[in-house]
Amino acid sequence: MKKFVYPALIAAIGFIGFTSCDKNDDESPVLSSDAAIESFTFNTSEGENSIVTSQPIIRGTSISFTVDGMADNFDIAALHPTIVVSEGATYSFSGSFETGMNYVVTAEDGKTKNSYTATCTGSMFDVYSGTLDVSLPEISLVEDAPYNISLEKESETTVRVYISDFTIDIESMNATIPLGEVEVGGCTVTKTDNGYVFNGTKDLGTIDVPIFGQIIPAHCVVNVENASVVDGTFTLPMKIDVLDGVLTVDANFVGTPMEE
Repeated sequence: MKKFVYPALIAAIGFIGFTSCDKNDDESPVLSSDAAIESFTFNTSEGENSIVTSQPIIRGTSISFTVDGMADNFDIAALHPTIVVSEGATYSFSGSFETGMNYVVTAEDGKTKNSYTATCTGSMFDVYSGTLDVSLPEISLVEDAPYNISLEKESETTVRVYISDFTIDIESMNATIPLGEVEVGGCTVTKTDNGYVFNGTKDLGTIDVPIFGQIIPAHCVVNVENASVVDGTFTLPMKIDVLDGVLTVDANFVGTPMEE
């Protein structure tokens, strides 16, 4: 009886071992479902990243960092971050850092995905929405008129102020000063402890000004005096000399970046 029992037992053990090996061979490796951005940094020793003034902070799925105030959209578009994601994961991106760069991280398993949005602040170049006050000495001409004014980079040390359809109504003189499209370029920038200050002048030449029903050719000069951008607020004081300084109009704009 034993001669028959042992061969049968050995055969059964061999069969179990064979099927067990087959089962292990058929099992697929477990793929990670982690889909996170683990770090997001800029190497500021690289030229294009030198505008970054504070490294990104990750809060949940939001990433924020700051850039130098003199950085414009071209400088920001050239930024090159160093990104580390979960092991085995990949990522894609679209958009811009100014309006929100969207990163989609896909886990190793190809199924799990997480989206992050990276944005930067600090640049002073934007379209500002605010109000404009205009006055003569001790006479208010315009109060809280809504205006949009652009601040644009001109060079590494100068900026340009652009005002579309700049018109000043002087009711007491039944006059309208149609300054039109005004660009005050060459405004030299000075960095302060908490922002930037700049000054500039634009000679608009001779403009036809209707005063008391008559058209009077008037030489106009726009002077930007100690304009500033501080903590995202654009303050634009201007003195507008009309008739070669015979009439001086004071204007002051205060605005914040226009919402997208």
